[in-house]
Amino acid sequence: MSNLYTRSEIYWARFKVRGIEYRHSLRTRSKSVAEKRLKALRQSIEDQALFGATGPVSWQDAVVSWNEHIARSISASTCTRYISSLGQIRTWLDNKSVQEIDGAVLRDLVKGRQRHGVTNATIRRDLTAIASVLAHCVDEGWVEENAAQAFNRKRVPERRDPILLPTDDDVAYTIGREATRFGDMMLLARETGMRQEEIAGLEHSSVDIKAQTITFIGKRRKLRSIPLSPVAVELISRQPRFLKCQFVFWHMDEDAEGKPIASRYRNVSSNFGDYTERAAARAAKTDVPYRRFRFHDLRHLFAVDYLRTGKGGIYDLQRILGHTTITTTEVYLDYLTPEQAQAARTGVAQKGAQKRRSGTDD
Repeated sequence: MSNLYTRSEIYWARFKVRGIEYRHSLRTRSKSVAEKRLKALRQSIEDQALFGATGPVSWQDAVVSWNEHIARSISASTCTRYISSLGQIRTWLDNKSVQEIDGAVLRDLVKGRQRHGVTNATIRRDLTAIASVLAHCVDEGWVEENAAQAFNRKRVPERRDPILLPTDDDVAYTIGREATRFGDMMLLARETGMRQEEIAGLEHSSVDIKAQTITFIGKRRKLRSIPLSPVAVELISRQPRFLKCQFVFWHMDEDAEGKPIASRYRNVSSNFGDYTERAAARAAKTDVPYRRFRFHDLRHLFAVDYLRTGKGGIYDLQRILGHTTITTTEVYLDYLTPEQAQAARTGVAQKGAQKRRSGTDD
């Protein structure tokens, strides 16, 4: 059946899109003009049927729009992590509209990333970043469903590397003989189990020395309150304050006019890498046993020590670390003796640990 017909010598269009018949006057007596208008009209209706009333929105435009709004709802560190992930997956999405991103597109992305040797943990973070952008698209009315959120992540199971705890000698050797502000950041992680960015962003207003607690907004914007040991109190108390700087741990920087200012630590990972690299070089020269570790391993070391010395139970530790589920915290039970693990499960603090926490001796 022809898609063109005439009424009173005026050409009309007649066609179906997704089972719906459309008839429109093309307002011309010229067949060649009618054919061009038919093509444009049909393309417009097909686009509306496929993409919605707003038409296609490119992935790149969606990311720009998302970036303008996302800072209101997530932390700066999370935003930075998302942007890093989005930069890595441009090959698969930059030529797409958001309406075209479905399960098939995401499966191709996952396979492509795996072929490049990317770990499943990183791919899962990529999917989380994509889901954040698509959630914004849903809010804007550009798409109806979030394909990344619906994606079956069992396809990319996350296999965690076994935790290798550093020794106290490893920690001391990494810090070196001279006390530094960055070295104190490491020691505070060892004493509190705080994440590196939580320590880097720690503000004086979050610290209550008298009550020996730190209260702050942590990962996933959860309010956390953690106890401070006497050592942790000393570490924080000995940090010099810089005028008008709210951060406990700061480093010198320059403003736009070249004037000295105190700024929040921004490169914790790279600084820590420099520390462990120098420590490894010193150890190699002097034949000292030393194993490099990650800043996050100090958090693991705190957690195991907390349970091993009976300072509290597994649920106390979950609250201190800010874990969403107890399953995440229970991984530390593997580093305990059966007796210690049982005490941790029942939440029974050992008598000696209770006295150490209160500052009394036997």
